[in-house]
Amino acid sequence: MTDEEDKTRTFVYSERFSARGELPPGTIAGEYMLEEFIARGGCGAVYSARHLRSGRRAAVKVLDEAVVHAPRVIERFAREIEALRRISHPNIVEIYEVGELDDHRPFYAMERLEGQTLDALIKAERRLALRDVLELMDPVCAALEAAHTAGIIHRDVKASNIFICSDSPRTVKLLDFGIAKMMAPEESSTWFTTAGRMPGTPSIMAPEQILGGPIDARVDIYALGVLLHRMLVGRLPFHTLDADEMVRMHLEETPLPPSARVPLPPGLDAVVLRCMEKRRERRFGSVDELMSALRDAIGGPSSGVQSGPDPTQRAVAVYLEVRTRGRADEFDEALAVDIGQVLDLGEAQLSGAGFILVSITGNEVLGVRLLPATADEERQERRAALEVAAAVHEALARRTGADPRVHVNVCVHVGEVQARSAAQPEITGGALLCAGQWAPAAEVQGVFATPSATEGLASPP
Repeated sequence: MTDEEDKTRTFVYSERFSARGELPPGTIAGEYMLEEFIARGGCGAVYSARHLRSGRRAAVKVLDEAVVHAPRVIERFAREIEALRRISHPNIVEIYEVGELDDHRPFYAMERLEGQTLDALIKAERRLALRDVLELMDPVCAALEAAHTAGIIHRDVKASNIFICSDSPRTVKLLDFGIAKMMAPEESSTWFTTAGRMPGTPSIMAPEQILGGPIDARVDIYALGVLLHRMLVGRLPFHTLDADEMVRMHLEETPLPPSARVPLPPGLDAVVLRCMEKRRERRFGSVDELMSALRDAIGGPSSGVQSGPDPTQRAVAVYLEVRTRGRADEFDEALAVDIGQVLDLGEAQLSGAGFILVSITGNEVLGVRLLPATADEERQERRAALEVAAAVHEALARRTGADPRVHVNVCVHVGEVQARSAAQPEITGGALLCAGQWAPAAEVQGVFATPSATEGLASPP
């Protein structure tokens, strides 16, 4: 092979990465060599990398070439670096190095994390056990308290910006300070957004943040209330596909208490609703105050309740999943009305049959009933659950005004849950709640029952 052929091959190799907007492996960023593209977000890309001398693993974030001359983008990138470097805390990602590539694109190297986001965990688990909520909120609030003490508010505290590391013991990191607002010591006690702009995510934003008025650390407390609601219930407090309607809800509507959707201690309602007060002076004054109230409501260390997982018990679940046919742009009021009718009917039927409703979202209802210890009584309970599922399916098939674009899978499964004893047992976790792992991926006709639900039943309904 000639030198000329060698150069041509190298050119094609580099062009392949350039066409995807990625830097090729082997690119040098300060003291680090890029190894592999990880992800793209905002105006930059993240790569896995290793230190040239020590071999230490890192993640390197590089600003996109297309926006490198945009002052506002550079300002945001610099703000993220400054925010991270001003806070030294075990629950905030550590910065190793800051610099520029040969083409003058800014970058920073940070610790490499392995695991998953809280967003991914909620999607998998649907709703989290109370002790998991407490264990995850504690480090997030500790990180925010450190940031607030350093004069920084995050302004985008959401599940996708919280990373759960796979190490043991579990470490939680608060990510993405890209729109953090910093306050110098000589400034006033409030931070200001640019009027008319909404930096952040509309589905989690406090009213004053939406309106572009003066803001302080209590916008992060509002976002923590939204996050708590999602962790406890499995869905956001306000749900709509219309951005303007989402803004209106945050400005005007009082969210439903979480216990209106799933069985929860009443004290948790008070914590979530206080976080989400429209007037910031009615919210918790600090994240420390919020965490103290949360521990009291859940029964954390400060309340004297022993920690540890709740006892495991077998239970039967009836799961209703709404599926829509057609294109996403065909979603209209008639479709929304019928979906609501399905969910209301399913919720009423399962609740009336004695099922504990552990998940009610925009497209599903999951009801659970604990099973007795003896084999004969368990078989009777499983048969009864199958009969309830059949009755629910029949009622849904006969509903008035059924939209042909709506299909409902009705599924039954037996598995393990974690349950806390009380006058009304509380389901706090367990594999049975992960319906995505046992419910069918395709549409089914009639009632779908797994082998664990029908085992030993001669003629299931």
